[in-house]
Amino acid sequence: MGSGLLGQIAATILGIGIVDVLDVVVLVLDVVVVAYIVYRVLLLLQGTRSVSVIRGLIVVLVMLSLTSWLPTLNWMLGQLVLPGVIALVVIFQPELRMALERLGRGGMLGGLGGVRAGETQRVLNEIVDAAEELSNSRIGALMALQRESGLVDVTRTGKTLNARVSVDLLKTIFFPNTPLHDGAVVIRDDVIVAAGCVLPHSERPGLSVATGMRHRGALGLSERTDAVVVVVSEETQGISLAVDGNLSPNLERTQLAERLNQLFETPTDRSKLLFWRR
Repeated sequence: MGSGLLGQIAATILGIGIVDVLDVVVLVLDVVVVAYIVYRVLLLLQGTRSVSVIRGLIVVLVMLSLTSWLPTLNWMLGQLVLPGVIALVVIFQPELRMALERLGRGGMLGGLGGVRAGETQRVLNEIVDAAEELSNSRIGALMALQRESGLVDVTRTGKTLNARVSVDLLKTIFFPNTPLHDGAVVIRDDVIVAAGCVLPHSERPGLSVATGMRHRGALGLSERTDAVVVVVSEETQGISLAVDGNLSPNLERTQLAERLNQLFETPTDRSKLLFWRR
């Protein structure tokens, strides 16, 4: 009798303990998930005009909480909340679209579309060689490599080519005084889809006045999509890479090749990247 009662008490205590542990685990998991989401949102908004708007919204919310004893002022501030939320959706539209696209992709980035690994490597080699030769010739270039985000809006601004990627074709397109040399080429899979395309310029505050139009266009496209943009400066001969709203300037051939291979997840054949020539 006594042993049965002790067993029931022990089982009850054990059950309560398990429930408490589960509650703690769920609570910790909840906090970690929310913290991660906030962290990713802050990373997404870092360096954009959204930061100033968020600061203004925080000020309004703080004032709203501190003015509860001033009915009229509190009511006026409260009326700003709904229009403010609508304004945020409009202002953050590019960032929200990019975030939803990334969520839809689930972070799965293959090579250049559905082409086989060997063909992806060939395309990247052609781009690296073209960038190097254009740089040595002081010829500016802008090459946008499509990943998961569609670039139809961009290709519509240029001339349709649908031609196989090659060094010679890229050099011909960007040769000075040709009809398409001022715009960007859009590359999807192993095809140059269009040339002479207009890229959206970055609206990031604080950009240096020395940042050229090509670099602003590369940044703007990388801020709005997951495209990878290679820029060659005709003034400095520098080769830059724009990805996810970040610009990596003055890359050497090996650095550009390694970055592209990392971004498109292709194995790096160093001898091919360093010494392969057409």
